[in-house]
This record gives sequence, C-alpha cells and structure tokens, in this order.
Amino acid sequence: MTEQVCFICGSTAFDAIPPPYLRCRGCGHETLTDEQGQGYIVNDPLNERDAKRRTRLDRFKQKVLQRFDPDPSQVAQWIDIGSASGKYLYQNRERYRRALGLEITPEALAFSRNVLGLEVLEDVALVPVNIHVATAWHSLEHFPVNALENVLEKLAVCMQPGARFIVSVPNAASRQYRWFGSAFAFFDVPNHLHQFSTRSLDSLLARFGFRRIETVPSWPYNTFGYTQGLLNVLTGTHNYLYYRIKRKSLHSSLWLDLAHAILLPILVPIGWGLSVLDALNLESQGVITACYEKSRS
Repeated sequence: MTEQVCFICGSTAFDAIPPPYLRCRGCGHETLTDEQGQGYIVNDPLNERDAKRRTRLDRFKQKVLQRFDPDPSQVAQWIDIGSASGKYLYQNRERYRRALGLEITPEALAFSRNVLGLEVLEDVALVPVNIHVATAWHSLEHFPVNALENVLEKLAVCMQPGARFIVSVPNAASRQYRWFGSAFAFFDVPNHLHQFSTRSLDSLLARFGFRRIETVPSWPYNTFGYTQGLLNVLTGTHNYLYYRIKRKSLHSSLWLDLAHAILLPILVPIGWGLSVLDALNLESQGVITACYEKSRS
C-alpha cells in the first residue's frame, strides 16, 4: 500500500477525521480521498442580465481587487483563475488593458466568450507573460493536485516580482467548520478536492514564490456560511436553497421552501452577528480571502 504524503508539506501523518477527507497534521490541509465524481459546476446564471447585475458579493470582490490593485498601469494584464460565467471578469475588465479568464466548463466557456465577448483561455499553457494581477475566487479547491501545481507554476513564471495574487478559499480551520462539520456551508463533496487552512495555503503558495501580505474579513461569505450552516442543521439538508437557485441541481420541495421562508428572516441576523466573531479572528473565519505578492528574492 502506497504511503499517503501531503503534497504541500510532505508530512506522512494524518488525522482520522470523518470521511471523505484526510487532514494533514503538519499543515492542516484536507485532501479528498476519492476524486471520482467531480463534475463541471455552473454557479451563476448564464445570462447577460445577471452578468451586469452587481450583488453584495460582487461589490465585495470588486473592492478587494481595487484595494490590492488600486491603480493598474495602462499596460496591466489581469487573469481570473476559474472565471466561471465570466461575471467578475466582465464587471471589472475595463480597469485593465487585457483581462483574461481561465476556465474549462464548456457552458461557461461558451457563454463568457460568445455572449460577454471575453477572452477566456482553456489551457494554462496559453497564459501570457507579465501578468500584473491574478485572482482565484473559490477555484483552487476544485483543482486536482497536478493541475493546481501546474497553474501555480505557470503564474510563478508569468508574474513579475511585486505582482499580486488574490485568493479566496473555504477555511478548513474555521469556527464554522468546527461547529457544523459536514453541514458547513462550504463543505462540497465531491467538488472540493481540497480544504485549505491559512497555514497550508501560505505553505503551498510560498513554494511558488508568493508571500501573504494581508488577509481581509470575508463578510459576505462568512455571513452566508453561518446562515446556511444553521439552515442545514435545522432542516437536515445541505445547501438546499443555494443549490436550487445557483446550480439548478435540486427539485423543489414545498415543505423545505416553507421552512426556509420561515427560518431565513430569523437566521440572517444571527448569521450577521456571528460573522463578527470571524472578523475578530481572521485565522478562524469561514472563508480565507487574502492577497499574496510575488517575491522579489
């Protein structure tokens, strides 16, 4: 039997947590034990009206990009890793001379290219040099190990010292995950092949020459996480309303629709309140949102 080795820190010691993840004792990273069953995901409606509409989450993501890249030069290039429908790229593309996406989901590729008119690559080998800023909003956890390392290696080559890499991923060391377990809103098997901790994310990116310069409170994600986690526990379902609305992957249930209609007005303020705890300790917030800088050494 082949010995399990953490691809991030090289440790061979793992905690026996409830399946289907193994947790590395060295860096806290969790890896899905069976990658079978992962498929394509479309989280946003593929229509132009939705792509133009700015939600609270869209505004948050825009503010993070502006915070860490406040004044891009006239020749700046930006790439969004896992660009999905292209909504984020579409809404912020005018800040850059060249705005690129990287995506493999066929429906998302067709929509972002043919409807939104975006330049979206399907092969990481095509990423050009002199990338000024890269973003990865909830995409790195979907990459198999080899593909993840290939993407990071390509970015390391194509980004100059001082370039910024903004990353947002669910936090395996979060209070929400400890409280809710598999009812954690961002627990997504088999689609999430990885569950990062701040330590494991820092260690992985450091291998490719990136150092973390700042972590920010992930307000929309944290509020959603607490609210959805409580809904999951109380209804015995997992992200019922979210999957119905965003992924169109569940059939409707009258009693669940009624339960959510009753519980949501109660739980949303609770979710807001609990998210303050995450803001007070960013290491344990539900979602890690951080900016990394390409090392100058």
